[in-house]
Amino acid sequence: MAEEINKEELKQKVIEYLQKKPWQVRDLAKILRVKKKELDKIVQELINEGKAAYWSSGSTTYITTPEKLKEMEEKRSGI
Repeated sequence: MAEEINKEELKQKVIEYLQKKPWQVRDLAKILRVKKKELDKIVQELINEGKAAYWSSGSTTYITTPEKLKEMEEKRSGI
C-alpha cells in the first residue's frame, strides 16, 4: 500500500466508495491503492458482516451496498 492504513480504516473507505456507486473489485483496488487480493479479503469480510453485497449485470460482477443492491434489482425488474 502506498500509505499504511489499518484494516478498519480500509473497510470504512470501501463502504464510503460503495455508497456512491457499484464497483468492480479491481477498479476499487486501484483507486484505494491496495492489492486486489487484499481488497478481496476486506470485501468478503464486509459481505459476511452484511455491509456489502455482490451484484451482477449479467456479464460483470460488482460489489455494492445492500441498499444499492435492492435499488438496482428493483430497477432491473421494473418495479
